[in-house]
Amino acid sequence: MKNRNDDIEQICAYCENAVVIRESDICICKLNGAVAQTSTCRKFVFDLLKVAPIPKKLPDDDTVFFDI
Repeated sequence: MKNRNDDIEQICAYCENAVVIRESDICICKLNGAVAQTSTCRKFVFDLLKVAPIPKKLPDDDTVFFDI
């Protein structure tokens, strides 16, 4: 899958070829071995499942959205 959104950083933490090690700043890359999570290379392949979704804020008023 190609990265079509330019807002997302091309770092190893979001790459399909890397696996993030818990509680450290290191990823294990299939191609380069142990690398920092913030590093990047030319073989970057974006993995959508590694990006945390941004939660949307609910409105503050008590508006009823559904009429039951």
